[in-house]
Amino acid sequence: MDPYKFPRLFVEGKEGEEYAVVEGDEVVFVKEKVPGALGKVPYEIPLDEIVDKLKEEAKVTFLIHLPNEDKAILVPKGSKVKLFKVSHVKVGVTVKEGDELEEGDTYAYGLTGKGEVRRFRSIVKGKVVMVHWEPYGGRDDYHVLVVPEGAKELRTRAPRG
Repeated sequence: MDPYKFPRLFVEGKEGEEYAVVEGDEVVFVKEKVPGALGKVPYEIPLDEIVDKLKEEAKVTFLIHLPNEDKAILVPKGSKVKLFKVSHVKVGVTVKEGDELEEGDTYAYGLTGKGEVRRFRSIVKGKVVMVHWEPYGGRDDYHVLVVPEGAKELRTRAPRG
């Protein structure tokens, strides 16, 4: 069994140790910055940097690379996103990036301070583009970002030599 490789986040206008270049239906990862490239950033960056929580839309274009599946999900600037927050003593998220959600599907469970288990269900149909953890301490705080439409799945490929 291959080890799990965590998703990687690339954001428009950011500097990084690596860059994602979108070419049609493919994405290639390079070390040098080129015009239009998305820079790799830590996955735990504040969500406010990429999503407007009030308007529920992407502030900038961003891309989630799923190394276990050799694909990426591109979310263009202005795409509508649904942000589901789960904050409990313990949280178990049951979806991962790239999963399709239907209305009513369970995306997480939360354990309350009284030991009760809460179930969280989606109110929209769409693609899970990011499962984001916020390190506040004392509680598990997660956001599940779902894009109802507009997210584009891309194949990954090696740079042309």
